[in-house]
Amino acid sequence: RLATPDLRIGLPETKLGIMPGFGGSVRMPRMLGADSALEIIAAGKDVGADQALKIGLVDGVVKAEKLVEGAKAILRQAINGDLDWKAKRQPKLEPLKLSKIEATMSFTIAKGMVAQTAGKHYPAPITAVKTIEAAARFGREEALNLENKSFVPLAHTNEARALVGIFLNDQYVKGKAKKLTKDIETPKQAAVLGAGIMGGGIAYQSAWKGVPVIMKDINDKSLTLGMTEAAKLLNKQLERGKIDGLKLAGVISTIHPTLDYAGFDRVDVVVEAVVENPKVKKAVLAETEQKVRPDTVLASNTSTIPISELANALERPENFCGMHFFNPVHRMPLVEIIRGEKSSDETIAKVVAWASKMGKTPIVVNDCPGFFVNRVLFP
Repeated sequence: RLATPDLRIGLPETKLGIMPGFGGSVRMPRMLGADSALEIIAAGKDVGADQALKIGLVDGVVKAEKLVEGAKAILRQAINGDLDWKAKRQPKLEPLKLSKIEATMSFTIAKGMVAQTAGKHYPAPITAVKTIEAAARFGREEALNLENKSFVPLAHTNEARALVGIFLNDQYVKGKAKKLTKDIETPKQAAVLGAGIMGGGIAYQSAWKGVPVIMKDINDKSLTLGMTEAAKLLNKQLERGKIDGLKLAGVISTIHPTLDYAGFDRVDVVVEAVVENPKVKKAVLAETEQKVRPDTVLASNTSTIPISELANALERPENFCGMHFFNPVHRMPLVEIIRGEKSSDETIAKVVAWASKMGKTPIVVNDCPGFFVNRVLFP
């Protein structure tokens, strides 16, 4: 198995209320060992190419243009006898190679982790762990039968139906966003007005996903708080092994804290995240409008103030809309894009493109009290 550097691979089925089928829960533990496989299957997680190579999920990582050539090279090795492909396949046909003590430790730890993270209302993760445990002492055919017996009941649960429904709706929303932005270039330089927890979170998310960002505030203390928030989130990625020190330094270097408007003439999109006060927001937005290009899009992270009201302070209200993030920014996938009375289609599309680039799920809503989410949550 060869992969390209941008690969993400895993078994996400437990996130849909089911468990891996078609031999997924049988082959992976026998390929990687129980611990690595249980971590991926129970959490429904995926891993990048380097991690996949490290744990044995793939056999090599090559550039995309070398993928076919690399696959042919492996085939030639198998044909010539330099690669014993039958020997590599054999472990997948046999019981798991675990002693009783190793099995007890692996599955007990896995069950404990599932109980702690998934809870009793999500049966798929614990069912997957118990099925792998029961199948560990069998060869492939009997293990596949056990997998099938566990999979079918899960597929008929209310939890599976609900989670699959959420997944399909999420794909529908993302499809609408993709259609909306098909002719729009993703912003290459962003800015955040107002540091602090929210501003730092937005700046981190933008930089983490590859869009450099200027973070402006009126005092050093707030800028320090914003940079500290971004650094804290990056250090968590480092601790989890998702990035190395070089990547951390590279991302943090694309967040530029500033007390003035230096560089704002290069910005494609600006989101305001200052105090929830209409007078303050209007003043900040009006001032910023004078510092950016005529085609730069401005957005407000307000959760309560009408977008059309804030737009009255601007000379180019067609370049303005709402962009409501939820806290904490790095964990909450939804972003409300609020269309004001004068917001242009291009403005909405640019902000949707930026939100999508940040890995968020943007939904476009009209300017009304509470927008969408708060309107649904409160009477």
